[in-house]
Amino acid sequence: MDLFTYAATLTDTEGERLPQLEQTIERGLKTFVDVGVALLEIRDSRLYRKEHGTFEDYCRERWSIERRRAYQLMDAAEVTQNVKNFSHLPERESHAAPLAHLEPEQQREAWQQVVETAPEGKITAAHVQSVVDTFKDNGSGQKNPALYTSNSDEWYTPNGIIFRVIKAMGGIDTDPCSNSHETPTVPAATHYTIEDDGLAQEWKGRVYMNPPYGREIAEWVDYLFEQYKCGNTTEAIALVPSRTDTAWFRVLRDFPHCFIWGRLNFSDSGNAAPFPSMAVYLGGNMDGFISAFKDIGDIYVRVR
Repeated sequence: MDLFTYAATLTDTEGERLPQLEQTIERGLKTFVDVGVALLEIRDSRLYRKEHGTFEDYCRERWSIERRRAYQLMDAAEVTQNVKNFSHLPERESHAAPLAHLEPEQQREAWQQVVETAPEGKITAAHVQSVVDTFKDNGSGQKNPALYTSNSDEWYTPNGIIFRVIKAMGGIDTDPCSNSHETPTVPAATHYTIEDDGLAQEWKGRVYMNPPYGREIAEWVDYLFEQYKCGNTTEAIALVPSRTDTAWFRVLRDFPHCFIWGRLNFSDSGNAAPFPSMAVYLGGNMDGFISAFKDIGDIYVRVR
């Protein structure tokens, strides 16, 4: 059996749990938190697997919602759970949505500021966004690229990583997170920029992914897994933060990981990233991946 194929049957416990979660969603958006939490559990436990190949298929076929909408609900639910210890909680999805672009600790700090500075005590989506914008600013008048995507000049993939990716896979067919069509940093046959919406495209052949590093990273990781599972992506290397405590990390846990020593200097700049990085390989040429990356980090494969 393929190492990455999940059993199509559900256990008795899972079979009982799925209808309960679906009842929550059927009640509609009476509370966005309940819907988002239900979707999170269905995704993370892969409770959709008996009748649907991917979480995206499940959302579209069972609920007629696209992947982006499902992730908006899940992000808003996670934000609300993260700030649950405050006396005031986000009452609307539009109040929680802007916070999803911040790291969990920043979410709590920003929400506290929102509550304390809300005009006449009334929290609005516009006020939340204005507070979030101050947390995105790195003090130099430019937005912090770590909260956005690899498109930022300061967060392009280092040349040394690109060299190793090409060495491992023999080339790159698709870069779904490209900075530009005209002057791309990654030498790929096909580039998808933010305007192209890479999550709406098929990722063909050998893929290199350096995704957005904010909370939306989960959506990109899930989509990479789905594209690989369905056969569109034949090989892939993802450069992502080494966040082993996240749900999206578990999606990749059965694939070889190179935990890169030290902190990367993105764009070969003199400023090291404020987080550790790892390269993850999806494909059948593990020896090629090991050969290309073994000199910059320790490579691990999960014991099953």
